[in-house]
Amino acid sequence: MTPFEQSLQWLVRNWRLDIAILAKSSVLLFLFLYICFSLVVVRQVQLMNRAVNGLMSQPLLMLLSFLLVILAAAAFILGLWIL
Repeated sequence: MTPFEQSLQWLVRNWRLDIAILAKSSVLLFLFLYICFSLVVVRQVQLMNRAVNGLMSQPLLMLLSFLLVILAAAAFILGLWIL
């Protein structure tokens, strides 16, 4: 065996990437992206309230968008706790 093959075997034997760790970190990454998405939704609702006058400019829409941020943050924290 060549020294390169020996070093590769040493790396494979001593370095183990567990699929569960990879899956958990992927889930946490997607939950973080969901928080970012919910913040974008809040900003879009604010811009829509400024641009559109009428029935849709009620504070209920803003409340629901902030509720989405709270729900996304709670899902991320729950994911940190469980995973």
